[in-house]
Amino acid sequence: MIGMKQAILITLLAFSTVSLNTAKATNHEVGDMQYWDGVQWTRIPVIKAPKGSTPTLALCEGVPTWVLNKCLSKGPYQIGGLGPARGIVFYLSDSSGLHGLEAAPVDQSSKSQWGCYGTNISITSGTAIGSGAANTAKIITHCKHSDAEFAAALAKEYVFHGFSDWYLPSLDELNEMLSTIGPGASAPLTDLGGFANAHYWSSTGDGYSNARGSSFSNGTVYSPSYTTNTTMFVRAIRSF
Repeated sequence: MIGMKQAILITLLAFSTVSLNTAKATNHEVGDMQYWDGVQWTRIPVIKAPKGSTPTLALCEGVPTWVLNKCLSKGPYQIGGLGPARGIVFYLSDSSGLHGLEAAPVDQSSKSQWGCYGTNISITSGTAIGSGAANTAKIITHCKHSDAEFAAALAKEYVFHGFSDWYLPSLDELNEMLSTIGPGASAPLTDLGGFANAHYWSSTGDGYSNARGSSFSNGTVYSPSYTTNTTMFVRAIRSF
């Protein structure tokens, strides 16, 4: 039989051991939850469900996961539905429904600079759909300065539902979101992406200290050139 002092000591040691491993998950969004995976608390990211759909929490391969009607889908996908990373599909590149682009369900920033301002580096990058990933890599390579919160870096660092291959969309990719899941989309997909009534950065550079962005205001595409120290919204995308 153990004495009272020994029992108290064992209890305190056990409590201390658990306390060391119960740190909250980081980079959380409103609606996220956490579960104990046996070692640490792990984030269960909330998903942006298409209108008319209600997500439920299911056990997918032993991991609590938000789903619409089943665990991770292998496709085919559709515009306005959830993609492989639980982003919102806004573009399909072929008729199979297996390849396209999905948008992050939330903004990564509301006040980010594009980057490279004052570095005397001219970055002219692609505009077309399919060029966003290469643009992002180019910006990150050339914009290594003290501002770590520039748009391309924020998009590249985004992790959602275990996927870390997000990037800043090219101008055409950004505008595609406006017309398919943004305020300019037809019902019932109108503003499914929950975009702000503001300007968003693309990854399309426009020479020295300028880059392209788009206004999602009132469903009208407006894509001027901005100085790269202008603060604007960021929404990452990924291809599948």
